[in-house]
Amino acid sequence: MELVTDNVMQIPITDVVFRKDLYPRIEHDQNKAQEYAENIDQLPPIEVNQHKELIDGFHRLTAHRIKEKPTICCFITETKNESEFFSFAIQRNSTHGVQFSDRDRKKCAIRLYNGGEGLDKKEIAVVLSVSLRMVNNYLEKIDTDLREERKETIERMYLECYTAQEIAEVVGLSKQKIDEKIGVWNEMEVGSKMFQSANFTDDFEVPIYNRWTFNKATNKTDHFGKTEQRIVENLLYLYTNPFDIVVDPFAGGGSTLDICKKRFRRCWVSDRKPKPGLEDKIRKLDVIELLPPLNKRWSDVSLTYLDPPYWRQAEGKYSDDTEDLANYQNSDDFHDAMAGLVKKIASKQSQGVIALIIQPTQWCSPDRAFIDHVVEIIKRVGNKKLTIENRVSCPYQTEQYNAQQVNYAKDNKLLLVLTRELIVWRIAR
Repeated sequence: MELVTDNVMQIPITDVVFRKDLYPRIEHDQNKAQEYAENIDQLPPIEVNQHKELIDGFHRLTAHRIKEKPTICCFITETKNESEFFSFAIQRNSTHGVQFSDRDRKKCAIRLYNGGEGLDKKEIAVVLSVSLRMVNNYLEKIDTDLREERKETIERMYLECYTAQEIAEVVGLSKQKIDEKIGVWNEMEVGSKMFQSANFTDDFEVPIYNRWTFNKATNKTDHFGKTEQRIVENLLYLYTNPFDIVVDPFAGGGSTLDICKKRFRRCWVSDRKPKPGLEDKIRKLDVIELLPPLNKRWSDVSLTYLDPPYWRQAEGKYSDDTEDLANYQNSDDFHDAMAGLVKKIASKQSQGVIALIIQPTQWCSPDRAFIDHVVEIIKRVGNKKLTIENRVSCPYQTEQYNAQQVNYAKDNKLLLVLTRELIVWRIAR
């Protein structure tokens, strides 16, 4: 049911069509969407065309999806064709919201020009609000720019663990060509920026103790249950090599993928319920039911990183589904599920390590009992193929408890848990 008031319509979220091919920005800013979600009642309407295709307001739309709002306010601007639609989208996005980058403008100029068959250069300058000289600079080396864009797409998809065939279909090259291009990256030149990043010869702080503390968070995306990405970075340093595959089936905000790209590790990330706005980066998969379909590529996996919901500490935070790990009512069921997952992964992964990070539960059971998840899961794993490599303490940056919990602990002479433990299993060859 659509409600119309002063040219503003309230429509179902599911009716809004997002055309990624006509979206003028290169990068989506998840932090901006989260910021909008916290101020959702103050957001202006989004803009759509007569087909409910989104012209402007992707971060506002994502914010509504984060808050699981069923409807959203919009107003309609009719568009005659895709070229006009794209021009409108550019004009709106370049004047407000996340700052329009020079790369965004260059990409849009090439799209609008369309090899000379689209808008002329003066028209493009007006749409982009830049000088004619700048447009000429954007379009000076179109073929070179398109090749560079294709190269970036191949690199991104390869590091996101797409197969050579899947990449070939997207960029319009043969699988053989993709294999050739991928092979070149393995021959990194000593001294190159890529070599320094992939081999940790930059300003990386080498871990030498089994207690990892961090003074300031580095994750780009803020969300419930986030893990400091330097924990993942330390694991990459200790247990992986460039272009090894890393598996993270509890991907959350995607920080594992970000740090793997920085360090030139391939990464297969998924989540039971990917956050709105991150569906293109994070595959949808319930790992308790089904392992990542890597097939023969499991032989290239050197690290599986497990950062699951910390049982009922996260109850209701991700979903109301009783099949969600955070909503399991019985701790034994939770421990059985996690130990079963570790054993299933060990049956597929032929080398490297499986790392699991988790915090003890102290407040969520009726008697507020202390439940040491690491101990319980280790007991249940009991797999001859797995040996414990190490246990690492990962203290939180700040206190995690409210005043009521602090007072309860004082009154009952209890110690509050401020650390997580990282258990690392080595897979026997």
